[in-house]
Amino acid sequence: MNTTASFTSHETPTRQRPLLITVTQAAEMLALSRSSIYQLIWTDQLVPIRIGRSVRFSIDHLERFVADRSEVR
Repeated sequence: MNTTASFTSHETPTRQRPLLITVTQAAEMLALSRSSIYQLIWTDQLVPIRIGRSVRFSIDHLERFVADRSEVR
């Protein structure tokens, strides 16, 4: 019996990734400093989601940010 789970794009794994992450988590994911993340926000290169005074990022948005900069020009 196979005990490893496989998921298709329509199935959700038991542990879902978060919808939003903090500036610190975004910095870790992108291997940048928190200051660099804020600089990217100030120059409108990264657009955060603001909820009250909280600044968050969508993981999908961060992945697109990297993909857009990874394309061969």
